[in-house]
Amino acid sequence: MPIPGDSQGGIAMGRVWSIIIAGVGGQGIVTTARILAESALASGYSVKATDIVGGAQRGGAVLSHVRFGNLVHSPIVPDGLADVVIGIEPLEALRSSIQYLRQDGTVVFNEEPVYPLTVLLKQQKYPPLEEIRSALLTITKNVFTLKASELARSAGSRLAAGSVLLGFMAAVSGIPIPKHNFHAAMEEVFTERVARVNIKAFELGFSKGLEAVNRLG
Repeated sequence: MPIPGDSQGGIAMGRVWSIIIAGVGGQGIVTTARILAESALASGYSVKATDIVGGAQRGGAVLSHVRFGNLVHSPIVPDGLADVVIGIEPLEALRSSIQYLRQDGTVVFNEEPVYPLTVLLKQQKYPPLEEIRSALLTITKNVFTLKASELARSAGSRLAAGSVLLGFMAAVSGIPIPKHNFHAAMEEVFTERVARVNIKAFELGFSKGLEAVNRLG
């Protein structure tokens, strides 16, 4: 059995992977999606991607669609057909999963919430993380949570949470992109110093993902 995230890449005939990356402005959603897209391109896939940005640059919902495979016709993930939802913000992970995630799909989300203004003003309540997780389990049994922001800080920057989640996703989802292509994409997208931080964050996430896979047996 190949090690997750360490495959040699290559195109699986007819297979299209559909991935949603969800969060709020200022969390690096678009950059995380670009890294994933560049990694897939380097692995020999046809890639299409698009971003949907909410009303506010910082704090508004941001959603990125990334699709890759032998032949991809549209960048938009059809409702109910996402293989993976990556949530850099918990509630946005739930919202995106309700619309996009397939029943046997995988959701990986960061445990650190970003409270909207309505919650800060006590006009609404933010649901507990366990409620979010329970709601996700009604969609799929493949629900993973981790302290991505905390791991990102230990790698050198809280803004690397997306890279932590990419690493975790690479370990648990069986995505056919080798790790070195994720590393290379980060080296292309970021400055040398920032790339080092994000590669470290990716590896921290990947290690946590392997631990989760081993716990599941």
